[in-house]
Order: sequence, then structure tokens, then C-alpha cells
Amino acid sequence: MRLRKEDGSITLEAAMVLPVFMLFVVFMASIIRISIAETALNKSVSETAEVIATHAYPATILTEQAKTIANSKLAGISINEFNLSDVEKLAGTTFREQFDIDISGSNFLQQLGSDVLSPLVKKKFADNVDSFAFDNSNIQVDVELPGSINGSSASYIGITATYDMDLTVPFVDRTITLKKKAYERLWVGGM
Repeated sequence: MRLRKEDGSITLEAAMVLPVFMLFVVFMASIIRISIAETALNKSVSETAEVIATHAYPATILTEQAKTIANSKLAGISINEFNLSDVEKLAGTTFREQFDIDISGSNFLQQLGSDVLSPLVKKKFADNVDSFAFDNSNIQVDVELPGSINGSSASYIGITATYDMDLTVPFVDRTITLKKKAYERLWVGGM
């Protein structure tokens, strides 16, 4: 009986199994990367909505109090001849034009659009992930604002963030869009 030589059989088996194994490793790394981005985006949106929900009412009260104090000081100085809007007209500019803020409390929420909240969400996202592996400039933020803050009806702020992420899998040229939403009820003080 003649024995066959089996030189190179391990090389042949490795050549057949190694590409499948490497593809599996790359696929798993991509799944982990997507999971990290999804978790970070969810946490960023939730934390931003929570911060805005807890601070909107005190900021509104503060702006209303500032307006009341300014009007009372002007009334004391000018013997009720001027109020804050008259001073704004007299100065030739409004607080909004000068400081890019509106002094009325109801308009405070309207200033919290996506232009203001987008950097907050991006910063929280960058804090939660490695900035080398993820680009936070691919995040787009949309904000749903309540009409006003009052105790008569439930007011919710909604933040939606989308993150476009390129897949790093061989032979696949796709972009995945992750989308996360967070809704928080605004704190409106005690009734």
C-alpha cells in the first residue's frame, strides 16, 4: 500500500477558510461600530431633550421677570410715560436685533430651534464616541417645539437626530442612516 503525501493540505484549508473568517470579523466590527453610534446618538438626543425640558420653564420665568423688572424700573423713572417697548423703539433697535434674543418669555422656546440645539447634540455625541472613528458633522437635528409653556396643557419638546454613517464592509458601498427621537414633557412648575 502506498501512502499519499499530505504536504500543503493545511495551506489549502487555510486558503479556503481564512477569507470567510476575515469577512466575518469585518462584518462583526461594522455591527459593533453601528451599535456604538446608535447608542451614542440615542443618549445624546435623550440628554439634550431632558436638559431643555428641565430648564425651559425657569428660563421663561426669568425672562418674564426681567421684563417685569425693566418695565417697573422704567415706570418709576419716567412716571409711566415709557415702557420697555417704547425704549426699544427709542433706541432704534430691538433686543432681538442687537443680541439675537427676544425678551418675551413666550418667544424663548421659539429660539430653541435646530440651529441652537444641533451643537449641543453634536457635542454630547462626540463625548460618547471616539471622534476619530465617528464624524459628528453628519448629524442633522430637527426640533419640535411646544406653542408655549403654561400649566393648562401638557407641553412636550421633541428632538429628532439623524446620523449618516458609511459602511466599512468590503464590496459594500452603502450609507446607513440612524435616526433617534426623544420627547420630554416640559417642567412647568407646581400647580
